[in-house]
Amino acid sequence: MAEANNIIEITSKDQFEEAVKSETLTIVDFWAVWCGPCRVLKPLLHKIAGEHPEIQLLTVDVDVNQELAAQYDINSIPAVFMFKNGEIVDNFVGVMPENEILEKIEANK
Repeated sequence: MAEANNIIEITSKDQFEEAVKSETLTIVDFWAVWCGPCRVLKPLLHKIAGEHPEIQLLTVDVDVNQELAAQYDINSIPAVFMFKNGEIVDNFVGVMPENEILEKIEANK
């Protein structure tokens, strides 16, 4: 399955800070390769992003982007933050059912 255009793998703090300033609802998935629950949530978030081109999904590998993980006080993963215009509008930790994630998206669009 091809990646949707609205899914961005974050490789730097500058790239992240620019992306979250968007007026578009931006979902940020803080994850790691070794994290079992992350491997469950990641395909679900990719599916949602693929079906909702009006949002953008940023994926942040906490092992590669330790400074960002520290800045957002990420102690447990997966940690998901929703941004709009540079402000955090919602967040959750762990795996959440698709319908609950979609409700959060709708409430914050």
